[in-house]
Amino acid sequence: MSCSVMARTIRCSLDRNQHLTQDSTGHSMYARGLSSFVVLAVYMTGKLGIPQQEVQELARQLYHGYGTTMAGLMAAGYQVDVDDWHAAVHDTLAYEQLLQEDPQLLDVLARLTLQKHVLTNADARHAVKVFKQLGVTDCFQNVFCYENVQELGRQAGLISQQRPVLCKPSKHVYQLVMEQVGAKPHNTIFIDDSPRNISAAHELGIFTVLVSDNPGGPPGHPHHAPGADLVVSHFRELPSVLPRIFSSTTLEEPHEDVLSAVPIRVMAS
Repeated sequence: MSCSVMARTIRCSLDRNQHLTQDSTGHSMYARGLSSFVVLAVYMTGKLGIPQQEVQELARQLYHGYGTTMAGLMAAGYQVDVDDWHAAVHDTLAYEQLLQEDPQLLDVLARLTLQKHVLTNADARHAVKVFKQLGVTDCFQNVFCYENVQELGRQAGLISQQRPVLCKPSKHVYQLVMEQVGAKPHNTIFIDDSPRNISAAHELGIFTVLVSDNPGGPPGHPHHAPGADLVVSHFRELPSVLPRIFSSTTLEEPHEDVLSAVPIRVMAS
């Protein structure tokens, strides 16, 4: 599960990371269900014939080399049924038990004066289920998920036999999404819980916020977070560290002065 937010002076896009997919006890969805690795291991051995003793190291290498294990498997020549893969990974999740509405999260999203766009490597079916359980379905202008990101990649000529899947942390993904929503790196805020996703966005000149369970300091001031301009432990902390992009009350349209409200880079490791 991964969540990111790209916010522009008039646009903000959020990808689904652990900061949006924690249950009421603070545990991630997979922590109380069947672990994602166990599911992947079963699929890789049973459906793709990969020896069990090789699965862990291969999955690690592919994940770090290609962004997702599935993307790496396909690039390596394995015949992966994408719909079957997504169903195997996500159908083990008890969405109704593991996700509930969070009033504080809803309040933060409502007060954010930027447009919000979701970017996720997951498929649309999973995204819809997660947002429905969290009660945030109507909070975003766009959702960029596996299906439409691949279509954008094909249209841009970025999908090939060597790179059959386009996903975070590829810089091409961020660039394609920004083109679609009319944003530029210098006036975009990207929020994610993956350091490598944050680092890639930072290299494009995007203002980055890392959501981490162990920020190592007070909100916005970690001891060390390469590529992160800010670090928070939860999405709900954003108003305290980026107050200029939040209203005191819920607004239908952003203030005119929001166009100059994106913060200057305060730290970059």
